[in-house]
Amino acid sequence: MTEEIYDIIVLGGGAGGVPAAIRAAQLGGNVAIIERRDFGGQCMNRGCIPFGHMMVASNIVGSLTLGKDMGLTFQEATIDYPTLRKRQDELIAFMRQGVTSTLKKNKVEIYEGKGRIMGKGKVIVNSATLSYKNIILSTGAQWQEPTFPGADLEEVVNTDSLLTADKLPKRVLLFGQSPWLIEIAQFLHRFGSQVILATPEETILSGESKAIITRLRKVLKNEGIDIKTQAEILALTKKKDGLYVDLHAKDDRETVIVDNVITLERTAALDDLGLKSINLDDNSPYLTVNNKMETEIEGVYAIGDLTGHQSQHYSHLASDMGIIDAENAMGKDAFFNPKTTTRILFTQPEVACVGLTPKEAKNEGYDVIVGSAPLSMNPFGMILSENEGIIEVVADKKYGEILGVHLIGTAASEMAGQAVLAIQMEASLDDLDKTPFPHPTLSESLAEAARDALGKPIYLP
Repeated sequence: MTEEIYDIIVLGGGAGGVPAAIRAAQLGGNVAIIERRDFGGQCMNRGCIPFGHMMVASNIVGSLTLGKDMGLTFQEATIDYPTLRKRQDELIAFMRQGVTSTLKKNKVEIYEGKGRIMGKGKVIVNSATLSYKNIILSTGAQWQEPTFPGADLEEVVNTDSLLTADKLPKRVLLFGQSPWLIEIAQFLHRFGSQVILATPEETILSGESKAIITRLRKVLKNEGIDIKTQAEILALTKKKDGLYVDLHAKDDRETVIVDNVITLERTAALDDLGLKSINLDDNSPYLTVNNKMETEIEGVYAIGDLTGHQSQHYSHLASDMGIIDAENAMGKDAFFNPKTTTRILFTQPEVACVGLTPKEAKNEGYDVIVGSAPLSMNPFGMILSENEGIIEVVADKKYGEILGVHLIGTAASEMAGQAVLAIQMEASLDDLDKTPFPHPTLSESLAEAARDALGKPIYLP
């Protein structure tokens, strides 16, 4: 009997692994995918989708104030968290079923179980040994145990705890560098929790444009979220009335009482994959890949969270990488462009950043020009009371090439797609200026920000 050899085995059925398997199959490959937990991965089951669902609910609550300003009268909102959880569990189950049916439709062989590499060209799963020509690693990220004193207490949890809880904590400290803690802070606050958001960084969203950071911070503080920066947990003590947290932030030290400390630090899930058997280091923080998404070992590719720091852990990034991996493993010549990755938060207002910040552009040697258009001066923005919204465009002064676009406001996530396209197509400020955006929409301010950079704004004072 002739042994079946797969052209590609995808190890991990998440946001990167599923499109990788499907694309490889579309190109005629004999493909297998291995998933040890739930298809759809972290994003669909424990990340983007459930917390995106929560943020939609949060945004409805946040929009009640605007409704009242428009003359719409509401009784006080009643929040039923178990009902919200039930709806999102049903939604996720439906999506998960859609993933497996799509894989089967594309004739991808599905293996449910723990996959482990057993030397070049071999993977073992459920006691069966599979052979491959190329392998795509897509096992995502895992929760990193916090190291502060008292981190082993049962009240110190990760965000998964919110997905199984019957009720939300009344008092909570969100601690860490992950930008997604900002979303969760706003959701918990709007659902009745007393929230402290603490980060060891100098600011929230460290590394992003100052224009975005300043406005988001103002919104959160005005809502009543307590923000601590340059923070450190010195000690945790469990008492009858709660968890006492000895917290140091900047030059201030205080003790706060909470019900839970929630962390969300994540690192590449490289443990027990058998990487040493193919001469890859499983003690590295993540796997190094080239612009074709191939590791230093020929025929071994990696995706998404396995390839970078948690600040780059975006499911849309993993999906893009997965398709590139598949095409290259099947003999094509595809390349990854890191400048088109959208860094996004589904807060209210939303945040979406693409490409270089002004500081990053200057550090790369560009002669930088920046234009901005406040959404408070956009007609539709005025309707929506976009008081803190803004669109900022960063460009090279010599050629006008767009290097970055940074947005905060309603539908920033949707407008970001236009920014990605502009950078991918190497568009200039003149191109953006001449684009006839529909009226009245917030997207009109993309053109106005470009005109501001060119020194010829139409609607700005």
